[in-house]
Amino acid sequence: MEIDEVAARIVRGYWMLLLGMLVVPLVVTAVVVGRQDPQHTATARLQASGRAADAAAGDAGVSMVVSQVKAFATSRPLLERVLAEQRVARTPDAVAKRVSASGLGASTVVELSVSDTDPRVARRLTDALGRAVVDEINQSNRGAITAEIADVERRMRDLQQRLGPLSRRAAATPPDIDAANERERVQAELSDLRTTRTELRAQLSAAGAASLVQPAVLEPRSDPAVMMSAVAGLTGLVAGVLVAVAVEIFRPTVPGQRRVARRLGVPLLGWADRGPAALADLGRRTRLSARRQLVRRVVLVTTGSRPLPADLVSAVAAAVSGDRAGTAAAAPTAPNGRVAGDGSGAPSGADDREEGPGAGAAAPVARGGTALKSKPAATTAPSEAALPGPSPDACRVHAFEDVDVGADERTGVIAVVGPLTPLSALESLRDLVDASGWPLLGVVAVSRASSLSRGPSRGTSRGTSRGTRRITAPDHHAPDHSKG
Repeated sequence: MEIDEVAARIVRGYWMLLLGMLVVPLVVTAVVVGRQDPQHTATARLQASGRAADAAAGDAGVSMVVSQVKAFATSRPLLERVLAEQRVARTPDAVAKRVSASGLGASTVVELSVSDTDPRVARRLTDALGRAVVDEINQSNRGAITAEIADVERRMRDLQQRLGPLSRRAAATPPDIDAANERERVQAELSDLRTTRTELRAQLSAAGAASLVQPAVLEPRSDPAVMMSAVAGLTGLVAGVLVAVAVEIFRPTVPGQRRVARRLGVPLLGWADRGPAALADLGRRTRLSARRQLVRRVVLVTTGSRPLPADLVSAVAAAVSGDRAGTAAAAPTAPNGRVAGDGSGAPSGADDREEGPGAGAAAPVARGGTALKSKPAATTAPSEAALPGPSPDACRVHAFEDVDVGADERTGVIAVVGPLTPLSALESLRDLVDASGWPLLGVVAVSRASSLSRGPSRGTSRGTSRGTRRITAPDHHAPDHSKG
């Protein structure tokens, strides 16, 4: 199966489904997003870490820094404290959902953003969260070292307070040996504490400090309705295509009239609803195909679910007759009931009748081996005149529902197909050809599927209204069904 055939099956057979699956989500998303309050976003930049090792670690180090900022910014105690300080009537959970953090390249600078319906609240919360996060990071990175330094300095003060009395006792006369020994021990411990303090201060310098690099700035306002609607429409379209593919798996179709003809192995004879020129060409091709198969009678078989409309059968019959022999025209009648025409009362010829939509004549119909034509009830007279029918050598066209299957006459079959044909209909057509033994002459195409599903039109032989009588032409090869 070709790719274009698959696309044609999806588009031609399910274009309404695809259109609905595209438009409905798009419109619904646009309406829902349009009714929501617009969000304003404020962004601040933080120097989350001053250590060179964090920047040198690459993506892994940057990811750790960003995660640390996001964790502090969304912690419930910190949000409660910030909201209480700023006196903002928001819940911590709602604010946490609108907080985001992202890195800037391979640096340790992090963008902290907060969204809110009020732009002033968004800026205030972003600035307050930025300062609180900086304090938390500094406390986390430098708090332990600072506490150790404070403890070392406290111990050094205690030792220095003890060192003075010990030095006086050791220098007294006579000198106190125990005090001298204790003084030496205190001086050694004090020297060790000074070394430890120096190392801790070096570690504190290497740890760096977080800081607020840029205060909160409102981002340009953007409308998410367009993007979200486009995404929703594309998602719905993809879902529609999947549904159409699933339906095609269980109920396959054949797109296009020419593809149907290729599958059946017969020619495409022409189009039945593209104007007089196309009908004339259809008639010529049908006569050639019938002559090749030595066929005197042609049966039109539909691939739709309902019988063929009478006006379509009549149009094909008139086109195949070629010279209007397949159409029996009723002569107009005078008010006194006599046939209008010359003074002799003979019916006027087919060339004298009016043509066009204003003439009041209905479309010709082939029924029961004859071509029929009905007139509106307003112009029907009590007496009717019958005109001569087609010549004995003419190829006659019937609908399959009206054909006399018991007649001993060579018959050909023509399939009438629309733009999309179920594969099961082609199988039924093949079964009909195999069962009847009639040759399949070709395919007649109609442009719209509604041409195959319309009911019988008013004024035709199938749908003749009350008060309207039909005029038939005598046929030497088929029984006259106009009586009764």
